[in-house]
Amino acid sequence: MKQEAATVTPEPMTRWIPAILVLLLVLQLITPSRVWIALLAILGGSLAGAYWWARQLAGHLSITREQHYGWVHVGDLLEEQFSMHNEAWVPAPWVEIDDGSDLPGYSARSVRSADAGQTVRWRTEGVCRQRGLFTLGPWQARTGDPLGLFEISIQHPETQSILVYPPIVHLPGLSLPRGAASGSGRTSRPTHEVTANAAGIRGYAPGDTWGRIHWRSTAHRDELMAKTFDLEPSGDLWIVLDLDAAVQAGAGEESTEEYAVILAASLANRVLDANRAVGLVAYGTWQPPGSAEPEPLPTLVLPQKGRAQQWRILEALAKVRAGGRWPLARVLAEMDRNLGRGMTMAVITPSCDPEWVAGLLTPMRCGVAPTAVLLDPNTFGGQGDVEALAGLLADFGIPSQRIVQGTPFQPVFEHERIGRPELKVLRGTGRVIVVGQEGAK
Repeated sequence: MKQEAATVTPEPMTRWIPAILVLLLVLQLITPSRVWIALLAILGGSLAGAYWWARQLAGHLSITREQHYGWVHVGDLLEEQFSMHNEAWVPAPWVEIDDGSDLPGYSARSVRSADAGQTVRWRTEGVCRQRGLFTLGPWQARTGDPLGLFEISIQHPETQSILVYPPIVHLPGLSLPRGAASGSGRTSRPTHEVTANAAGIRGYAPGDTWGRIHWRSTAHRDELMAKTFDLEPSGDLWIVLDLDAAVQAGAGEESTEEYAVILAASLANRVLDANRAVGLVAYGTWQPPGSAEPEPLPTLVLPQKGRAQQWRILEALAKVRAGGRWPLARVLAEMDRNLGRGMTMAVITPSCDPEWVAGLLTPMRCGVAPTAVLLDPNTFGGQGDVEALAGLLADFGIPSQRIVQGTPFQPVFEHERIGRPELKVLRGTGRVIVVGQEGAK
């Protein structure tokens, strides 16, 4: 990052010195004295020396800032590397870094010093606690002469965007229904039909077709052996994320909104790992950087397979926020045009309004297999009869799972964190040095 030319600004006290010098000069003319001459020399020399010192730093002090990654996950450790090089003939007794970054829980503000001709390097770090699109910078460096008569300001107006993705966690006990469409993933459910997924072998049974015979095992065991098959999973999975502002409960990390986003990201990762296509529907809002008001953000990610799809979904989930007035029943009605036979739909919602259940009945008649992940609003400080809703879903043959506040989420990926520097004391001199990490040079 390049820096703008430094500006030298006199401190308020400095502005009185010229007036004092004029007064001393007048006194010397009226009542000559060595005292006035000494004061003139001291004040004038101090002012000139301080200004020269400030100009040296303004022209020869440079600071760079580096951040190697444009994205992280919630829970990751964000690190930045700063490097300050002082080419001036004089030291910088203090250098204050003022940071304008808007990433919650992170700031690069610090105070450093550098001798003449010295290069100082340091790291700033912070744990990312909130998903979203944030900005690192702008920032500035301030320093001055030892007498505090002049301040040097070095502006760095450039900014860098950083996207914080939601975490991906394990989903123990969460099972998805399976539709009738074929796919290329694997499942542990056996079937009597011949599919592309051969699971094992067994002894030949009357009625087995020649296509089921496993000839290599038959020759090896000297008896007829037949192949067994797994039921192929359903086709596309649609994840429907309910972000209606009226039904959300809780605040911050312990809110139904954040839990729903984590579940959606983790569910997408799990299904994509099984080589199935996943899509996302979420009607919410987002707040662009620098904007005072959130804007509507209808999110629609069409089902696809592969790791690239995972990043598309994570990016959408990182930006979208609960907001607006999009009841789940309305969202489900809008989805009818995108649903087809054999698909699976997972609805993630804190809403206990039974009205939205009717939005699942029409897709079910068309061959769509739905499931529901119910965030219990009572545990988040809200209200709702989640047990009655689960019973209603069960009456229609729709499986559901209840998620409460405080559910332990274990990350799927343990991201590497760089530890703090190790310090060592030299026996001979007693000097403290940094071991295994770059320090001042």
